[in-house]
Amino acid sequence: MSEQAESRGRTHRLALLYAVAACLVGVAVAMRAGERPDVAALITFTVLVVVAENLGVVLPSEVGVSPAFMVVMAAIAAFHSAPVLGACVVGASAGLSIQVFRQRRYATLVINIAQYLLAAAAASVTYEGLASVPTLGRVLVTGVVFGAVNVALILPAVVLEYDERPAAVWADMRPALPNYLAFGLVGTLIGSLYSSLGAIAVVLLLTPVVIARATFWSFLQLVEAHEATIRVFLRAIEAKDTYTARHTQRVCKYSLYIGEQMGFSHDRLAHLRRAALMHDIGKLAVPKHLLNKPGKLTDDEFARVQRHAHVCVEILDIVDFLKPMTAAAAGHHARYDGGGYGGTGERPLEAYIVAVADAFDAMTSTRSYRKALAMEVAFEELLAKSGSQFHPDCVAALIGALTARGERVGLGFEEDAVAFEVEPPVAGVGSAGLGDRLPDVPPAPSRSAPVAS
Repeated sequence: MSEQAESRGRTHRLALLYAVAACLVGVAVAMRAGERPDVAALITFTVLVVVAENLGVVLPSEVGVSPAFMVVMAAIAAFHSAPVLGACVVGASAGLSIQVFRQRRYATLVINIAQYLLAAAAASVTYEGLASVPTLGRVLVTGVVFGAVNVALILPAVVLEYDERPAAVWADMRPALPNYLAFGLVGTLIGSLYSSLGAIAVVLLLTPVVIARATFWSFLQLVEAHEATIRVFLRAIEAKDTYTARHTQRVCKYSLYIGEQMGFSHDRLAHLRRAALMHDIGKLAVPKHLLNKPGKLTDDEFARVQRHAHVCVEILDIVDFLKPMTAAAAGHHARYDGGGYGGTGERPLEAYIVAVADAFDAMTSTRSYRKALAMEVAFEELLAKSGSQFHPDCVAALIGALTARGERVGLGFEEDAVAFEVEPPVAGVGSAGLGDRLPDVPPAPSRSAPVAS
């Protein structure tokens, strides 16, 4: 069975599990309710929640963000009779995504309907049980309950369907969680006014839904514009030198491993990612024959290669949204003990992270002057220079992250090695970092020279 088929099978089993749970809760609520919610109000809020959900936007990890919770809270507040049953119907309707239906992702549709129903049921029971609590506290607790159930159900579904890491999905979901309080307060207020205002309350409810969607969409458009700019730079690097382009992507991956291992926030990881992707942008100014030189660099050549760190500063300094990444990106040749070259004079932790990721990939990938080294050799080099050349916490974090993931890279495990015009030797001249120079002595037969920063 293919990996895709296995993933689809897991998603289908999860959908079945969620559907059974939703049915059991639905039956229990229907039997519990002595009265039925007002039909007109039920239809009104059901239509509104479907509109709200389909106005939602999608985050990079395919996690949807919509103001549907606001409509659910309005329904809970508006249904004076059978609020739990009404909330379940409205909540289940929030899972009716037109896009998902058109894509024939029926298991995902079932998961969405079930998780919204269960979250709405939990929220309505909580709201009903806190009748004696002041409104702000009541809505806050209800929002926390809805959010907790929503996250607990949707996170594993996204992980299974899109093969995402739980940490990455959680990082996308977490920034949106405070919206539950704001949406909950607005929804509760409008729902309380529904019985007296009728259609006017619907307009009041729809207005913030549209505004919230437009505001968040504008934000994502800005983010996409920034990402498109970075992609242009990366394509320029790839057009100049294939190795540098692939090296950049791997350095980004290892940098994020380190950041996650060190407990970076979502925003700080995003900052680190951009810094890592841009760390070698200055190599656009380095002649390709120097980037891929199979032998040692002369003093003049070494000086020209060093120039890339300064060019990095010059490029990032003229792009407003990249300016905050300059110190981290251009400082990846800074040493932990104060040496090194390039940078802005600032040495944030991100610069030391990129430095470790950069050196590690330099050692574990085949370069023009040397075949890839074994991962264990790279670990030894990083540990040997931990506290002098490299930040010790960053070294420990990278080794810990790779070990925890069970990943193997380096000699015998390269997946995207570049074919150079001159076949690199097993133990070549130069060190693990491009541009370093060695004395005129034969290279060691079993390992590389000291790691360059």
